[in-house]
Amino acid sequence: MQVKVYIPKMIEIPSEYLPALAKRAADSLGDRADEVSATRGHLVRQAVQDGLLRQFDDLVSDDGTVDLVCDPGMEIPLELENKTLTLNELLEALQYKRSWSEVKAPSEAA
Repeated sequence: MQVKVYIPKMIEIPSEYLPALAKRAADSLGDRADEVSATRGHLVRQAVQDGLLRQFDDLVSDDGTVDLVCDPGMEIPLELENKTLTLNELLEALQYKRSWSEVKAPSEAA
C-alpha cells in the first residue's frame, strides 16, 4: 500500500525572490491567473521548479510539475488587508509594494 504523507517542514524564501516567483506562477496559469486565488503553495512550488529549494528536487516529476502541498487539507488563499488576492493581484502588490486599496483602485476604474 502506498500512502502520501504530509511532513511539516519550515522553509524560507528570500522576500526579494517573491515578485519573480509570483510572476512565473501567474504566467504558468495564463488567463486563469486573474481568477485563481494566490497561495503559499504557488510560490513554494515555483521556487522548487526554479531550483531555489534543492532539498525538494525529488518532488519535481518528469513533466515538470511539483508534488507539494503547503497546507494540509487545502491551500489557504493569501490575503492583503483582509482581501483574498488572485495571483495577478499578488504580483502587482509585490512588485510595487502597494496596499490593497492602491492595487484595486486602477482595476475598478477600468
